[in-house]
Amino acid sequence: MELFWAISNPLVVGYVNSDYVGDLDDERSITGYICTLGGRPIYWKSTVQSIVALSTTEAEHMVVAEAAKEALWLNGLPKEFGVVQGGVQLHYDSQTAIYLAKNEVYHARTKHIYVRYHKIRELIASGEIILQKVHTSDNEVNMLTKPLTVDKFNHCLDLLKSC
Repeated sequence: MELFWAISNPLVVGYVNSDYVGDLDDERSITGYICTLGGRPIYWKSTVQSIVALSTTEAEHMVVAEAAKEALWLNGLPKEFGVVQGGVQLHYDSQTAIYLAKNEVYHARTKHIYVRYHKIRELIASGEIILQKVHTSDNEVNMLTKPLTVDKFNHCLDLLKSC
């Protein structure tokens, strides 16, 4: 119980990113996300997506859906101690993915995405997930999805320390 009283703001927040066709051997995209509790990283993942994304938008939507599931599960930790937050914030640098997740716009080019990842729209509509834009250079998850220079990697570490 002391864990939550020592943290001034015990909320679960997620930081999300993807790299479209980041794995050139299998032509699959890279998924990366970090979940924090009270500003401290408690879970992170960087992996090759299990299926081939047909577009950057699909790769982005896949990582948002995966990170949302994980963040909602992790949100059970503070709930066990009576701390309830309005919705889990997910920060992402793709305005397109945020727009697609928030708006039920049907288009033939996004039909396969619409069907497969409709759950994220439901979570946003119910307020369980709050998807927010973060500038690309301020997305600490870049260190999990892309090769970076030492300076950019250190910048990501600094961002993570200041969550």
